[in-house]
Amino acid sequence: MPKKIPATILTGFLGSGKTTILNSIINNKLFKNTLVIVNEFGKISIDHHLIKKKSNDKIVLNNGCLCCSFSGDLVKTLDDTLKLKQKFDNIIIETSGLADPVPIIQTLVSDQIISEKIKFNLLVTVVDAVNFQNNYKNHLENFKQISAADILIISKSDLSSETKLKEIKVNLNKINPHSDVYDKNSLSIQSLIKLFKKINLKKITIDKLINKTKNNINYLHDHHSEKLNKINSISINYKNKITKEGLKLWLNALARFKSNNLLRMKGIIKVGRKVILINSVQKVFHEPVYLNKWPFKDKISKIIFITKNIEKKEIKKTLSVLSFKQAKKRKKSNLNFSKKDYANFIKSMNSFDALKALDT
Repeated sequence: MPKKIPATILTGFLGSGKTTILNSIINNKLFKNTLVIVNEFGKISIDHHLIKKKSNDKIVLNNGCLCCSFSGDLVKTLDDTLKLKQKFDNIIIETSGLADPVPIIQTLVSDQIISEKIKFNLLVTVVDAVNFQNNYKNHLENFKQISAADILIISKSDLSSETKLKEIKVNLNKINPHSDVYDKNSLSIQSLIKLFKKINLKKITIDKLINKTKNNINYLHDHHSEKLNKINSISINYKNKITKEGLKLWLNALARFKSNNLLRMKGIIKVGRKVILINSVQKVFHEPVYLNKWPFKDKISKIIFITKNIEKKEIKKTLSVLSFKQAKKRKKSNLNFSKKDYANFIKSMNSFDALKALDT
């Protein structure tokens, strides 16, 4: 089976400095043979020294990269462009400043045509230090860009005071405890390139889970804005046994009944003898990743959530589903589950307030 091309999404609110970061790394030899896709291409400038030739909405860059635009149909743009050249080493997608990046992630992960060729790598969000407070409080798109990110890069920190910069980092850590935060002005070009090329997301996740769950951090982030409502960052240590059936049922129920208010979830859990990294961004639930060994000193599964209008007690109530185990089928029965299984299933769904959710 051919190796999938890793795709990184670069996002950030209007004027945050996404294109500046893209221009600073794309000329490096490590990004040779990269496909660059930008939204609203006509409004985005690519430095003139990078341009080799232009054909309609496609530009060949001097370093061998191909840059093209998409105005709505990302699948068609990707599919058409991948046919132009036999193999790209990387893909970078720069979104519009007003874009919610989650549908783009969902396209990369779930579209049948694209997911066979491309593997979603990470989401990098650029945060404008000067306009941070206004952007994330008043624009839901910016809040989603921050809460969904794997990496956060603060731009324009040289125009901000040390006190304000410290406050921004504290707020970013509250909004998105999953992400590592970097100051662009403190990063060399080599360090910036490393974030896009060699970042170890597994290590970031493990380090964050150790820190948050060890200290039992439960940030509460309140907004007066009706758009954002109440945002919670919740960390949970789960000591009970997790079954394969229970994990599958829990993830499916979480996606069906809680995903509208589940902004982010990451965890490392033990299912039997297997160590699994679970990860979701709103409605997008990634395939579980199997780790080689248990990374923590204790043997307790650890999960952290970013939720909107969901309290910790509601999340904890659903966790009992993780221990669900289907009874063995009886030889003389045509049923796939027993009466006891059915009763356990109904109990599990009640923990998700499933009937209430279906009624609304």
